[in-house]
Amino acid sequence: MLDDTGGEDGLPADEEPDPVVQSDRRSPEDSFAVVGNEIRLAILRVLHERLSVGDRSEYTVPYTELREAIGEDDSGKFSYHLNQLVGEFIEKRPEGYAIRYPGKELVRTVKSGAVAPTGVAESDPTDASCYLCGAPVSVVYANGYISARCTGCPGALDFDFMPDGALSSIPAPPGAIGDDIDAAPVALLDRIHGRFCHRVRVFGDGVCPRCGGRSESTLRVCSDHDASEGPCGDCGTVMPATTQVTCEVCSESGIVPTACLVSHRSPFREALADAGVDRLGYNAFAVTAGWPMRVVDGGDDPAVEYDLPSGRVQIVVDGDIAIRSVG
Repeated sequence: MLDDTGGEDGLPADEEPDPVVQSDRRSPEDSFAVVGNEIRLAILRVLHERLSVGDRSEYTVPYTELREAIGEDDSGKFSYHLNQLVGEFIEKRPEGYAIRYPGKELVRTVKSGAVAPTGVAESDPTDASCYLCGAPVSVVYANGYISARCTGCPGALDFDFMPDGALSSIPAPPGAIGDDIDAAPVALLDRIHGRFCHRVRVFGDGVCPRCGGRSESTLRVCSDHDASEGPCGDCGTVMPATTQVTCEVCSESGIVPTACLVSHRSPFREALADAGVDRLGYNAFAVTAGWPMRVVDGGDDPAVEYDLPSGRVQIVVDGDIAIRSVG
């Protein structure tokens, strides 16, 4: 209940309250509820804007300065919402308040537009080429995913909510897209696929790129594969086998062309260089995804086999990923 001093507990308007530390770890639902309150989100935004790696004092904000930056006249209301953040999202220091890692992640999520409506957009055909038929590709953004879409063939993927002719489908928040669908579609295609290549390489090394937890890889072999007229009706791809990667901690997962997971390892690294690829982007993805492959008997487990300039190479997927030369 508020009194005439403006404080919820009878505190003078400019007196800082003792923080009530939130000691229990919040559920994901409660964490996202934080950004549903304008005052709490504003506090996190102000502290996030003050980040400075070089000088700790620069990103610590005194109580009075923080309240003034928020523009909240009611000190009781401000103190209440501030205390809801102390512990997990912000840190109370002798000189003021500073944002902690979970708070930074919440602000980044909001700024990226990951929780905003996505919309649908498609570019004109670009100079980038389909890795199956060589036709120009367009860039499509729909349902929160960027896709390279072939304008000349049925594409490589046929899953729910993907555009016809999809060659890839990569999650990306609206904030990362901006107006580049129209203004710079090739640069956007390159940027999103370059990030994808980085992330799946980390998955290929057994680590989740999102949380750092351990990940597992499982080979998905299509037992009745038929891609003669486009993506197989059973597995949804033109590839007889793909690899599913899953984090054991946060459940981040995806279905990936197997060679993409090991394109940073020899001899795949050298094969990319032989193909003229010297940086990660759409071309690196297209070359790797377009390498012809087949399913073979890997001994105890099935494997996928590639014919590279250096010879035949097998990738065995059994929780972890192993590469072996076979001639």
